[in-house]
Amino acid sequence: MLTGCSSASDNQGEEARSAPTLPARTVVKDKWQEGPAKPRQHKPYPYDIYTHCGIKWVMFGGRWWVLDSVFPGVEQVKGEPSAPHSQRIAGYMTLIGPDAANFDAAGMPTLQFVPSKDEPPGCA
Repeated sequence: MLTGCSSASDNQGEEARSAPTLPARTVVKDKWQEGPAKPRQHKPYPYDIYTHCGIKWVMFGGRWWVLDSVFPGVEQVKGEPSAPHSQRIAGYMTLIGPDAANFDAAGMPTLQFVPSKDEPPGCA
């Protein structure tokens, strides 16, 4: 479900250590959190990822992003993870720079996304 091993941000480890710890979020039925159309850098926004087709693509800030890196051991959100059988993960998306956005959720490593010129393929 999670893939990636390269980094769009060479100093991710330092950024993650200095970032504040966020409280865990829970999925709210019939209410999706997708962040603003124009996110500000370094501000975490409540964000829900739809997991039915995996965690490879997200729409954030009005454009598509694709998973680039996974940072095991880096946890920015403390608390109980989302329900294991849910098709959504409630967490936070943070624009790190014009070409990198991090998703953090309880019980998960930091996922780093980069902008994509393509749209995601459909899933079966």
